[in-house]
Amino acid sequence: RRWSARPSRRRRRSARAATMDFVETTAAAAPELAPDLAKLGELFERKLYHELTGALVAFVASPAARSRGGMLLELEASFLSKIEAKLNQLAYARIFAEVVRASVDDAGALTAVEGIAKLRGAAESKKGRLGAEPALYLEMEACLLELGAPRAADDGGAALRAVKKALDEAKPTMDALTGTTDTAVFRKYYAALSEYHKQVGPPEAFYSAALSLLSYAATDDMPLAARRVLATDIALAALSGEGVYNFGEVLATPILGALEDTPNAWLGELLRVFAAGDVDAFNDLLGKHREAYLAQPALRAKAAFVKEKIALLAFMNLVFETPARQRALPFSAIAARARLDGDQVEWLAMRAMALGLVQGVIDEIARVVEVSWVQPRVLDPGQIRHLVEQIDTL
Repeated sequence: RRWSARPSRRRRRSARAATMDFVETTAAAAPELAPDLAKLGELFERKLYHELTGALVAFVASPAARSRGGMLLELEASFLSKIEAKLNQLAYARIFAEVVRASVDDAGALTAVEGIAKLRGAAESKKGRLGAEPALYLEMEACLLELGAPRAADDGGAALRAVKKALDEAKPTMDALTGTTDTAVFRKYYAALSEYHKQVGPPEAFYSAALSLLSYAATDDMPLAARRVLATDIALAALSGEGVYNFGEVLATPILGALEDTPNAWLGELLRVFAAGDVDAFNDLLGKHREAYLAQPALRAKAAFVKEKIALLAFMNLVFETPARQRALPFSAIAARARLDGDQVEWLAMRAMALGLVQGVIDEIARVVEVSWVQPRVLDPGQIRHLVEQIDTL
């Protein structure tokens, strides 16, 4: 008699029957989910695994299903686990992560600690089958859960160190994924990286990570509340971050539109003022919103730095607006543009050169700054029109 390692037909039929029993029992207990569950059961019975993958992704993300974290855990144990090897593995990771996240959000289904352990356990135990991208997706979801979970008083920074270690270990894999067609892993990685830097700093690192997130994530897919939080955070990071002088990058995204008609609308306006290097508009805006401005710890603590930044941007915009052949800028023109006393111009020019914002020579005798180069940056429509006008005059 020949023995086979493959399960018998009777056992396979029994397993499929148990799976369908779960679908039918759950549908009876949750009538509002019955049509969706029936669809899952039908696709499962017909072995249409590609279509079943898409249906599962939609199902676990639906508000009705997410409100039943315990049911989703049963779905994972009695349904998803039976077919996981037949699904697209990145899609499986997304489904699994959504189940865990919903179960943690549904008080009593899973604690955050249990959810983190479940995600990391799956990423580790199934890595051989999952591959690098799905395993990384699960690990980044675990990082986000860890960053959002309450920390014990005696944590001593252990949670943040664990997240930092995971992010550092993920970076080589992320670098190797350049050119991949699915952006889900990039979105999850940069979401975790930006949240980590939001909590530990520095603001310029958060700004960079958040911009990367926006390059992979459609803002329309984010809940409005999440868009508003991200817009506020990225605006504050741009204003207070060291080395952040290219505001065109964030202005080119629609994220700041989330601040319109909110108490923080002035932050979006402030970013546009900084991009233009308009010191008068900055002072005017600050006068109108001084209380709200000072209520932001990031701006209040770096008030002198922020004023220095607007002066530097005023200088950079003056250079940009001046034709290349005429960039021997008098001290008086720089002082007028940056609203500085004449004896502060040399310091401003030296500071700009030290930061790599411009290159040139300061002529103290003639009291001019001869600029040979200005840092490239993303231009807004008005700046583009000015550049076109300059080209037309050549």
